[in-house]
Amino acid sequence: MKKKPKLIIFIILFSTSLVLNLYLGIDRYIKSTYSPNLEDQQILGEMTKMVLENEQYQEIASRETVYAIKQGVSRFNVADPSSVFHYEIYVQTEKESYIFSCIDEGCSDVSNEGWTYSRYSEEEPILPMDNKN
Repeated sequence: MKKKPKLIIFIILFSTSLVLNLYLGIDRYIKSTYSPNLEDQQILGEMTKMVLENEQYQEIASRETVYAIKQGVSRFNVADPSSVFHYEIYVQTEKESYIFSCIDEGCSDVSNEGWTYSRYSEEEPILPMDNKN
């Protein structure tokens, strides 16, 4: 009779451990699809430099205030997760966020491939950039 309570406790602990490990594994996998690793950060850094030198970016910067340049990776957006096309650079202005990505597999240049809502169209910048002391 004493074996039954021990078995129930073991089953509860095993089930809890299994559920927790599944949750943590799935959570980590999902975060890895949107979080750049060290290699991704190097590629995104070079792409950011290409964006800053890009003619389309220069035109955007001349007519709108650029508040932030954000780097992103999304391995769900392309058929091949190792492709260079899952890297994106977001140029955030007071009106819109412009999305720059590579124009070819070799990433010989970047191009403005789309735009989306910018948080700065309705909110103030986080840092006090216009503070002149």
